[in-house]
Amino acid sequence: MARNYKELRAKMDPASRLDNQRRVREELQRMALEELRGAKQLTQADMAEMLDVPQSSISRIEQRADMYLSTLRNYVHAAGGELRIQAVFPDGGTVVIDRFGEYEERPYVVHAVAHGGGLFRMRAFPLNHQGVPFSTRPFKMPGLTRAMRALHLPERQIVGIRESLEKNPGSIEIGGTGPSITQVFTVLDLVAAGFEETSTE
Repeated sequence: MARNYKELRAKMDPASRLDNQRRVREELQRMALEELRGAKQLTQADMAEMLDVPQSSISRIEQRADMYLSTLRNYVHAAGGELRIQAVFPDGGTVVIDRFGEYEERPYVVHAVAHGGGLFRMRAFPLNHQGVPFSTRPFKMPGLTRAMRALHLPERQIVGIRESLEKNPGSIEIGGTGPSITQVFTVLDLVAAGFEETSTE
């Protein structure tokens, strides 16, 4: 005779119930991130290259029940999405939380740079010199492409930047206030695309 889940759960000791709840939360978290990655047709290797971490780190992120907000934000942005946080109140009101300490919405100009040997990097400089510079680590063209996609650049612009860098290695401004480009980026955009603070240019 089948037994009711509630009956079985009631007979479990408190420690087993807590452990069971923890494992369920972990499974739901793992499934959610794996499904997100799968829906975007990305492999763990793709995510690892985009975030510049070992592939084993992606596996750990996908199995975590909890994580730093910045880790989740980076993961979602690498998959091409945008993490949005809302506070929902019993009276039906909602408040979007869009500022997180040091992640202020300062505008940044971004450059794609060819280093030679098939390696590329992106650098970001604060508009009006208010803020610290950011940079990605060097990576090959597929990594550069994924980073540009994480910045939500149009595919046509990405193709143009790739072709320009391959033909004429150097530096290309991909966001700024020049006559032909009016796009700027925030710190959140940069962090999501794998940039880190740097003291050197």
